[in-house]
Amino acid sequence: MGQSVGSSIVNTDIHFLKEHLATAVRLHQQGELQQAMALYQSLLQQFPGHPRILHPYGLACQESGDLRTATNLLSQALLRDPDNADLLLSLGIVLKNRQLSRAALERFRDFQQRHPQHPEAHFYLGDTLMDLGQAQEAIVAFRQAIQLRPAFKEAWINLGLCLKACMQLAEARSCFEQAVTLDPQWIDGHINLGLTALLMADYQTGWREYEWRLQAVGDRACLLKPRCLLDQPAIPRWDGSSLQEKTILIVAEQGFGDTVQFVRYLPKLKAMGAQVLLSCQAALIPLLRPLPCIDAIATAEQFTWPEQIDCYSPLLSLPMLLATQAETIPATIPYLWADPLLVKQWQSLLPSPPKRRIGLVWQGKPLHQDDPLRRRSCPWQALAPLASLPGITWISLQKDPERQQPLTPHPGMELIDLNEALRDFAQTAAIIANLDLLISIDTSVAHLGGALGVPVWLLLPYAPDWRWSQHATTPWYPDMHLFRQSEPNNWHQPVQRILSALQA
Repeated sequence: MGQSVGSSIVNTDIHFLKEHLATAVRLHQQGELQQAMALYQSLLQQFPGHPRILHPYGLACQESGDLRTATNLLSQALLRDPDNADLLLSLGIVLKNRQLSRAALERFRDFQQRHPQHPEAHFYLGDTLMDLGQAQEAIVAFRQAIQLRPAFKEAWINLGLCLKACMQLAEARSCFEQAVTLDPQWIDGHINLGLTALLMADYQTGWREYEWRLQAVGDRACLLKPRCLLDQPAIPRWDGSSLQEKTILIVAEQGFGDTVQFVRYLPKLKAMGAQVLLSCQAALIPLLRPLPCIDAIATAEQFTWPEQIDCYSPLLSLPMLLATQAETIPATIPYLWADPLLVKQWQSLLPSPPKRRIGLVWQGKPLHQDDPLRRRSCPWQALAPLASLPGITWISLQKDPERQQPLTPHPGMELIDLNEALRDFAQTAAIIANLDLLISIDTSVAHLGGALGVPVWLLLPYAPDWRWSQHATTPWYPDMHLFRQSEPNNWHQPVQRILSALQA
């Protein structure tokens, strides 16, 4: 008996779909994303709702940055093919990238149950638990991923980050060491190893490994070189040798707090006989320009120097080049000073004694995208108990360019919001110089207060940044008082200890 006309049409359709879908996938794999997406869309018009088209089309939309459309396409595909575990994984990844962590977690849990022997199932589950701040649960998932794939370097890194968040530092360090053993050129592995060694006060290892940060490129590059270095690539990096009658250009990197913390090394360079030039962030220039150890200062975009530059150095490489140990940190405080004229101006603007003037900073920029567990910011609501204290004028030094309205104080709190006055760090320094005390989370203002020698009480997360050590004090700012969380994400106890100290 011959083939029916209906089945012949169906076979032709299947052949057409397979052939053109294969072409679209090949274009997709070759990086011809727009052509592939056009072909996926055309096929979808001919075969509406077909999951074998919806899935790769959704992945292509994800790659193009259209995560909302990707979510829609992959969700449609999963409705039509609910037993497809790969679709579950793909949809979970898109939801995670959209920061819809709880929705993503459901997909990853489902995927894990269907494929318990799949290392990726446990890895993505753990990765999403990290996003949700659930380090202990994430540790279990990453260990399972590594058990199934011992060379899973990303799982080793994330396991290390979770252990570090739980302050299991020796185990965390072992994870990062394993990661760089698996991939000796992996920048993230070396950086995390360096930061953990520094937190453990192993400065020799820490400074050396932290140098890998300078290998990062693109959006992750930490060093913005001034034009003179780009135009003259033969200018060498300083190697720690004699600087007598040499001109050295120091290039600031990363955040404001890093620059404030490490400019303490510039007087050492000056004492070695160097002419010291500094390229740094614009907001810090009014504060740093008067320092006698700096011969010229500008932003990277504006920096020009008519004479010969003998060498340069990234600012955060100076501790390594000067062989810094805990006992040799330049810790003469103050090493920065507020402008006396600005100090006087703010003295007349701020309330006079007998009320104490106490500054507050509780919110910082989100930290490294690959380390979501180290949450240094404190919710404004967590500071509400401080409002019960009499005789205090609270000064908000919280910089928030997006905020249009004044901050709402807690009931009973006398609060002055200086958001709009914080134009640069010279202004901030002058305000801080008029305070009796600064209470801050780990942010640039805390570094500034420490450098100025103003009393600073620092609110720290359970797993702090490396510079705050594991002790009651930090060698970088010996007089600073540290109030640490005793358990992750719980600000109640350190705020209560500050309340008790203020009452005393």
